[in-house]
Amino acid sequence: MRPNVYRVHGMMQSYFTRKMTGYLDYKGIPWLFRRFPGVSPEAMAAGFPGGVPAVETPAGAFMWDSTAMIHHLELRFPEPAVLPPDPVQRFLCYVVEDAADEWLYRPAVGTRWYCPENAAVGGLELARDIAVKMPVSCDQAHAAVGAHVRSSCAALGVTADTIQLWVDDVLRPWMRVLGAHLARRPYLFGDRPSLADFALFGGNAAHFVNDPLCRRWVEEDGPAVVEHTHRLLEPEDQEFGPWDDPSRESDTLIAVLAELGKRYLPWVSRACVDGVADVVFANGTCVRVCATDFLRDARATLLARYVEHRSERVDAVLEQARILPFFADHIGLAGSIPDVREPPRPALNRPFPPAEG
Repeated sequence: MRPNVYRVHGMMQSYFTRKMTGYLDYKGIPWLFRRFPGVSPEAMAAGFPGGVPAVETPAGAFMWDSTAMIHHLELRFPEPAVLPPDPVQRFLCYVVEDAADEWLYRPAVGTRWYCPENAAVGGLELARDIAVKMPVSCDQAHAAVGAHVRSSCAALGVTADTIQLWVDDVLRPWMRVLGAHLARRPYLFGDRPSLADFALFGGNAAHFVNDPLCRRWVEEDGPAVVEHTHRLLEPEDQEFGPWDDPSRESDTLIAVLAELGKRYLPWVSRACVDGVADVVFANGTCVRVCATDFLRDARATLLARYVEHRSERVDAVLEQARILPFFADHIGLAGSIPDVREPPRPALNRPFPPAEG
């Protein structure tokens, strides 16, 4: 009936599902939503290692991993491009996307499942999607998914005891610097969205601008983040312009990058060397968090992109944001850049313990 349509198997209040749907909407790529609790016979037969979402191509092949899928689709649908042509902006785009995928997901899951008001809304919305495909009531699905996700949160560094630290020291400061940047331009790198914009949109649309308590924080700390989310929810109503002038990075973008240097980059740099490292909060609390195989692989790819894009201009911007050592001192851990000419099916597709929320 619809031979040229991609099918997104996911959940609408899922971080990475919304990253993909935001991208597909902006590109104008036809797609259908298929509710998917994380497993299906068809996906498993294709070798799907789990997680959400999986995407079925018009030819019936399954692919997964949001970043790899977007790169693959960029080869098939090159315009409008979501990777800035300037190498400095492009690498900075990768830096922000990496943080959205590997770092901001942690307070997203924690605020949903350790804040009762959020769990009552976002959790119930997830449960409704799950109940479409599983023979359980919505209340049963809600209880089951909540118990499942909370059981894996400690491995993320997020618990009932630490979630307020994540909110006060990670989430809300991030929304302040991001909101200040987006108040001066509609998207991270100008008048059109980049890969990093969709990575942020995924978390915002599914969690931070959706769940009621988080929404109030974002409206207070960074109202321009809400506006950014609304623009990408309905891209057909927007007019898109050029990328920012690449000859000079704005002070607000430097502040966004510098925010990543406070906790995320120190932790991930050390964890991917030693296997585990402390996230250190402002009050001195240390939370030990292990690096997963997925995280080490993602970090190796980002370092490979640093090697590919490195120049005096790139290093000057990273130095201005005081994050250069987290890249320049770790190039020995650089991996390879994935080949995405075919629909990607990476062996690793779980950045965190087996849960999605």
